[in-house]
Amino acid sequence: MRKIFIFSLLLVLPAGAYASGAGTTAANFLKVAMSPRAVSMAGAFSALANDSGAVFVNPAGLAQFEEREAALDFSTYLQDAKMGNISYAGRAGDNRFGFGATFLTVGGIERRGDDVAGSVPELGTFGADDLAVTLAYAKKEIMPESMPRLDGGFSVKFIRSTIYTKSAFAIAADAGVIYRATGKTNISLALQNLGTKMKFDEEADPLPVCLRAGMLYRASEKLNLAGEVSEYLQDEQIYPAVGAEYWFRKAFALRGGYKFGYDTSNLGAEVGLSLGFGVKVAGLGVDYAFLPFGELGSIHRFGFWLQF
Repeated sequence: MRKIFIFSLLLVLPAGAYASGAGTTAANFLKVAMSPRAVSMAGAFSALANDSGAVFVNPAGLAQFEEREAALDFSTYLQDAKMGNISYAGRAGDNRFGFGATFLTVGGIERRGDDVAGSVPELGTFGADDLAVTLAYAKKEIMPESMPRLDGGFSVKFIRSTIYTKSAFAIAADAGVIYRATGKTNISLALQNLGTKMKFDEEADPLPVCLRAGMLYRASEKLNLAGEVSEYLQDEQIYPAVGAEYWFRKAFALRGGYKFGYDTSNLGAEVGLSLGFGVKVAGLGVDYAFLPFGELGSIHRFGFWLQF
């Protein structure tokens, strides 16, 4: 346990420089970039992460399965925004590789400007787009002599955001580990979005650096129970989450979870709840996730995947 503590501390220390206070962050779509399976478990996924969706939450998870997998998901997000992910996981010898792409697009934003009379007439509409491309690497047993059963991974992200005629770019890195403590228990730690600032005009804003600590307990071959705490360091926001996944005959899964930390007084008590299901037959799968957001509407996310 002492070695685990030291290794965890080494991961946390580089982020300390970013925890100086709450502030504005750029590329906030990175906070919700995850697969429908992870979304339906309230994001408590970094210790489970045994599919290609690991590229979005903890690259170390790519080392937990042997199959090659390609996945696609999409959703109509809040305020008619559209969001989607593409992910792929493959292998070369003992090494695992992953690819991920996330996009978010918003159209029909009203544009206004001043005239000589001091009014603000409508000048049409404009759009905003975000894109992140991720390249990931993972390896099982990264420290076989000193700390067996520790898997590790890292990824590099290339991020581009566009608002009307302005664009900004950034490069970021993720790093994570999963410690297979027992045959039923995983412990995870991941640091996300550590990178350059994004500058549209004069002001430059940092990326939403996130520290995830999670735990998975396999209660049986059918039931996964997960817990996770995510801290966004610049925002000084902490979101604890719990999630569960139950498989029927290894072909149909029911999922649910709850994420704490939202403003339930204004958005409603159901905010933070997530539900979903998954179906898989002969290497093909479909996932669905549902998130209610009170008066803001609800999010429906659909996904498809193929293992080969």
